[in-house]
Amino acid sequence: MMVDENYIKNNFSGKESFFAVSNQRCFFLEQLNNYEFGELLYVESVVTMVVNFIGAIIAISGNAVILLTFWKSSQLRSQSQLFIWCLAFADFLTGSIVQPFYGAYKIAYMVGHSSASCVLRVIFETVAWFSAALSCSLVSSIIGERYLALHYHMRYHDVITKNKIVLYIVYLLVVTAILSLSRFTTTNVASFLYINVCGLLLSLLTLLICYWKIYKVVRRHFQQIRDHNSTRGSGQAAMDMQRFKKSVINMAYVTVLYMISYIPFTSVLFAYLCYGFTANVEAAYDITRTIAFMNSSWNPFLYFWKIHELREAVKKVLKRGDPSTLIESRTQTTRCKI
Repeated sequence: MMVDENYIKNNFSGKESFFAVSNQRCFFLEQLNNYEFGELLYVESVVTMVVNFIGAIIAISGNAVILLTFWKSSQLRSQSQLFIWCLAFADFLTGSIVQPFYGAYKIAYMVGHSSASCVLRVIFETVAWFSAALSCSLVSSIIGERYLALHYHMRYHDVITKNKIVLYIVYLLVVTAILSLSRFTTTNVASFLYINVCGLLLSLLTLLICYWKIYKVVRRHFQQIRDHNSTRGSGQAAMDMQRFKKSVINMAYVTVLYMISYIPFTSVLFAYLCYGFTANVEAAYDITRTIAFMNSSWNPFLYFWKIHELREAVKKVLKRGDPSTLIESRTQTTRCKI
């Protein structure tokens, strides 16, 4: 049975095509390539839409529990835990806005509703860059905080106060918001991408430097403990150092998954700058940023698995109890434990 071409045009007025979509400029954003049914971009878009919708459900529910637990537990207020709380907020933002709006704009674009797709895409792109930049900054800050806790040791709580951490977090929120909104100020996306690529590489370099410094200090401290094994209080010092080492290892899991999530995306940004927004680059761009978004889905389970105090508090919250009753008071020397 043949279908009249004019019939299709008349019955899908306001749409470019049911399967093939023409590319139109959307404000400051790059032009999307044509999506042909069954071809690479079409299949990739459908798969990433499904993955993001599923990831959104997991990220929203998981991070909501983490945020609620922190809110109800006055004991979970150490410097590291404040960073984790904000990281959970960034992940919740990804699950509640970024991933659903990604799927929504893709659906609107694929069925030919260009104006709706454009609006949804602007919201998605702006919030996505904000949450991604905030997450990267927070992960680097968490590892940096672990190094400062080891460097200052007994003076840590006098030098790195909670008020300073809160001010620093506010600073990160303002800077990342300005960065994400700066894309509105230029039609040349290259400068915006160069800034973000440099930011991602700087974040990665900060992680590597902090971990190297932590490794050197921990190794030196353990050597000193072995050399003075018979001195009074060496057992407590060894226990404190073991706790700190465990907290650093716990955050190493978050860091490794962060690197797995963002290194492929950073590589695609380089390809974007070198070859332009071709069909292959767009497909790789969607796939790698979907992987980056999935970081917000597995982080809550990682916290639950590796952080004992948070795990016990979450269990109590899920049972509708008071999580603070499960958090034992810590001495001044062990407050830096995650």
